[in-house]
Amino acid sequence: MKFDPLVKVIDNKLFLIADNSEISMDNLKIIDCKKINEQNISEEENKVIALSLDWPMVEMEPGAYNEEFLAELRTFLKNLEEKHIFAFIIPSAKKNLEDADMADSFIAAMVHTARRIKDAESVIGFALAKELLVKDASSAFDENSYGQWFINEMNIKHGHYVYFAEKKALEEYALMGKGIDKNLIHY
Repeated sequence: MKFDPLVKVIDNKLFLIADNSEISMDNLKIIDCKKINEQNISEEENKVIALSLDWPMVEMEPGAYNEEFLAELRTFLKNLEEKHIFAFIIPSAKKNLEDADMADSFIAAMVHTARRIKDAESVIGFALAKELLVKDASSAFDENSYGQWFINEMNIKHGHYVYFAEKKALEEYALMGKGIDKNLIHY
């Protein structure tokens, strides 16, 4: 299922395509995916929320995905859709990505997550995981970077997504101004 993009990025800001209005990222609410069933979110308070998602919640062991949890996540996101609230996912590996094989497994798990929630129009994108950004810290953000690898894999089936990066992480890993921040929304 392919969606036309609902949002776009201009100068690190998020805009609704329908009317070109800016969507504020001020006071962004970040929710741990472990607690999605405890949340009561209203459109009056939040136009965009972020969901923090740990790799072990998705992939319990190599190649074994937690489909029950992913179904719960999809239901939560479909409920946001009814409230006209957008969401993006902040993935976390919860450990260092020691090599390309480990990064590949992490990226594959997040792509699988995106595939399981693909029909939730509330999902506008993913953040670049800090563990990917740290891998790119010693180089430019280019076609060979871990962050771009993640985006490329996501864009195969989810070309409508926009991408986010934590400003503090971009600064910490000295990635500001290296190309990484041109088309990302800083949160």
